[in-house]
Amino acid sequence: MPRIIVNTTFRDFTGDMNDEMQINFLKSLKRQTFQDYILVVSVFYEKQVETAVKAVLGDKCAFIYDSCEGNYRFSLSKAFKNGVDYGLQNGADILLDCSSDVILQKNFLEIIADRCHSLSAGISHPNIFLECSHEGQKSYTYGGISEGIDARFFSLDLFCWHEVYKLLDKFPSYDYASGIEMILCGIAIKYARKRYNIFEESKVIKIENDRGGKTNVSNSFMREGHKRNFPIVYRFLDYVGLSRKYSNLIELNRAYKITCRRLQYWHRFGAQYLQYVYRKI
Repeated sequence: MPRIIVNTTFRDFTGDMNDEMQINFLKSLKRQTFQDYILVVSVFYEKQVETAVKAVLGDKCAFIYDSCEGNYRFSLSKAFKNGVDYGLQNGADILLDCSSDVILQKNFLEIIADRCHSLSAGISHPNIFLECSHEGQKSYTYGGISEGIDARFFSLDLFCWHEVYKLLDKFPSYDYASGIEMILCGIAIKYARKRYNIFEESKVIKIENDRGGKTNVSNSFMREGHKRNFPIVYRFLDYVGLSRKYSNLIELNRAYKITCRRLQYWHRFGAQYLQYVYRKI
């Protein structure tokens, strides 16, 4: 049985720039130093996903065809639950849930296999952003600790608890929109015995996906997603007895222990946290 489930969903493969982005993600899995994994893909209504994924990974993938309707048509919480169910049914130990617009450093799965033991969880945060010039030159910049958490991993025994598992149905998220990372990290904060941030060991490289412009909260798609999903986040936090401060990505980041080179990490990002504290005061 695979030790790690890598869980994600894709957009259509239609020959546009998103194809290259998603294929880069698949290639980063193929290059991993740790190969005891299966990629589990939730397919809602997207086109050509199975063909494109198998072309890169062969038989190291499984597909769950889901017919969510209405507001939950592309629900990331539903995709997450599909990965959990597949992992539990197939005896896996760890679930890595991530978006398909990232590149994982080649030791990423090796690090989480080493770090993620019973009743533990982790992230690699913040992201490194990749930008390409028109001439093909690449540049990398550090994202902020107030920006999205695109890779979250869990020991699957967390979801053997009925109390935890039922949360996946009780607080579903709408569509692709934000909020899912706050609920999933909230589960880790409430129930995991140990939480790790492996940023200084292995990083997530983020490629902005194309929705007709740079994807951020000013984009109408994401802005509307915030409106829909944040009330769900608040209900979740109240239900499990966590402070509403955990609807803030900086507070989520702080809840995870840096696994190595802590001084280097805080040299890079400490000023952002101090600015956040100053604004609160």
